[in-house]
Amino acid sequence: MTRPAFSMTRSPSKRPSSSKTIRIARQYRPAMPPALVERLRARGLVLPDYTGGGLVNVAATMLDVLGARDADDPPPLRGLDPGLAAGVRQVVIVLADGLGMGQLRVLAAHGDVPFIRSLLERADRGDRAQLIEATTIFPSTTAAAITTVNTARTPQEHGNLAYFVWLEEFVQVTQMLRWGPAITRRGSFFDDAAVDPREYVKVPSVHLRLRQRGGRSYVIEPEIFRQEAMTRMHAAEADYRGYYLPSTMGVNLRDLLERREGDAPTYVYAYWAGIDSIAHIYGPGSAEHAMEAALFDLDLSRAFAGEARGDTLAILTADHGHAFTDPDKLVDLVADDQLRALLRNPIAGEPRFVFFHTDQPARVKEHLERRYPSTFLLIDREEAIDAGLFGRGDPEVVRRRVGEVCGMLTDDRAASIVRVEGQTFRHRGSHGGMTPAEMNIPVLAWRT
Repeated sequence: MTRPAFSMTRSPSKRPSSSKTIRIARQYRPAMPPALVERLRARGLVLPDYTGGGLVNVAATMLDVLGARDADDPPPLRGLDPGLAAGVRQVVIVLADGLGMGQLRVLAAHGDVPFIRSLLERADRGDRAQLIEATTIFPSTTAAAITTVNTARTPQEHGNLAYFVWLEEFVQVTQMLRWGPAITRRGSFFDDAAVDPREYVKVPSVHLRLRQRGGRSYVIEPEIFRQEAMTRMHAAEADYRGYYLPSTMGVNLRDLLERREGDAPTYVYAYWAGIDSIAHIYGPGSAEHAMEAALFDLDLSRAFAGEARGDTLAILTADHGHAFTDPDKLVDLVADDQLRALLRNPIAGEPRFVFFHTDQPARVKEHLERRYPSTFLLIDREEAIDAGLFGRGDPEVVRRRVGEVCGMLTDDRAASIVRVEGQTFRHRGSHGGMTPAEMNIPVLAWRT
């Protein structure tokens, strides 16, 4: 594979590159690596970095630059050029769902994303731009990552841990993005007035915190997301700018950039969904994936084509990347009646990181190893908590929502964990695990 002519920043320092002193709360300081960490690294897997090189630190950087970061927040990005943050009054974070670092490398090398390629070349020259290869959170999935971006907290702190989560509040597995039963597309927990999605995430949003300090905050997402649970959970305090078709995301963003009034600290968050959807269906290396990325690149180029004010820091990042998965190698756990008999609750989690809620962990592990040899990397929940995989803070919520045994898949394997109205999904792209393709994300920052 031919690599594009741009470089990445991998700062060896654990201290933020900044002229001011940054206090790092104890819970975000690096811990001594337990045996699980060494076991994962030995397999070539990528652990989440919550101490300065991860997605949570992108959100913390925005707060820091706009003067809203508190002492108990995660540290800002390690190694970010201080010159990029100097004099900034507006931060724009564009999140391309599913656009991992490896995918971006290939797209740039093949000429599919010329605008982003030009930014990468600026970063290579040091022309008011920088590329940092960061990690997403764990599990590497949208529900957890988007909540992290909107709260500047790790999954263990905010509790939004996977796409499919067993919730005691409803005594069933929940599809978190839809906020309804996992096994059907009908019905919603919005029908239950006793449970308000705004109370589900127990930490405040970055939008609320900015507004409390006199700042402005905007969210640009599909109009159909306006009343969804995820929006209510962590973006209710933002000024919501919905778009009906992806082609108008950039128009909305450009309008905000050009019509900005006053000098109040301003945060704009824009979200693009299509790359993730296409990667699931066709695979991250497909022609369809390249075309969707090209459309995103064009939209982005139009958004930033207006006159620059000079006080805006823009950041392009992602919630996770995609690993290619072979649909013919799908592990159908839903059809495993022997496994089901060993579980307390139905299977949940992610196709690449499965939650097994059980009172018989030893028997579950023995069954999985016997029936699916060399398929799962089995991890005890407490072991994962001790290793800090889900982040920092009180693990009580993790213990309720993550099974006693977790099974990680690698290579080109994924598992069927929920059938939606009888349908088994056979995707060619998946995430949730710890391979470099899933975990490594771009943080491309530039001044505009």
